[in-house]
This record gives sequence, structure tokens and C-alpha cells, in this order.
Amino acid sequence: MVVARGAHWLIPRDTNLAAEVRAQIPNGADAAIDAAARGIPTLNAVRNRGQLVSIAPGTAPTPLRGTTVHNLWIAGDPHQLAHLSTLAEEGTITARVAETYPLEKAELAHERLTAGGLRGRLVLVP
Repeated sequence: MVVARGAHWLIPRDTNLAAEVRAQIPNGADAAIDAAARGIPTLNAVRNRGQLVSIAPGTAPTPLRGTTVHNLWIAGDPHQLAHLSTLAEEGTITARVAETYPLEKAELAHERLTAGGLRGRLVLVP
């Protein structure tokens, strides 16, 4: 999906992130956005004195090798959420849903989330 949207290459989740990035960019990436809460593996893919932005609370690693690490917390914006909803309705963007659970099985959903390895989000259905 990301290659179809213009990415030059894709690194599969189950590979060594830093090694794969450095195979394409020997000194490492200038910057990275860690939206998957990987922490150190993402930082290891960034060059010396590069930058990392972590968007999951509590997952920003300690800066190493002169890097700068930013922790950016995302806040809900009703106008942007309405726009995203419109894009989803049009089929311009799609959500990757791993599994759905009835609300009364939220505990099972939490256990599944904690187990890791998901490709997509868990959805609770009231």
C-alpha cells in the first residue's frame, strides 16, 4: 500500500529495521517518525546527529550519538477527524482492522493487543 502511494521501498515489520534502512542509506536516515512505538530500533536507523519523532506517549528513547528525540503527542481535532471521515467514506484512505470484538469482550481485546504482532487496529463494537 505505501509503495503504491509513492514510497521508494518498504521494510517489513519482522526484519531488522536499522540494518534494512542502512542497506539503503549507509549512514542512516536523516530523520524518522516512530509511529509504531519501536523506540531504540527506530533510533538505530537514524544517522548520527539525526532526529527522531515519537508519537506514542512514553516510547521516546534516550537520544544517542548526538541525535535529537522529540516526543509529539497527538491531540484530537474535530475538523481534521471530520475530514478523515470523509476521506474514508470516499475510499481515499482505508483503515487496517486486525480484529473486531464486542464491547463486553474488551478484556480479550486488551490481551490480544498486549500480545503484540498485530497488523492493524483492534475495534471494539458497542
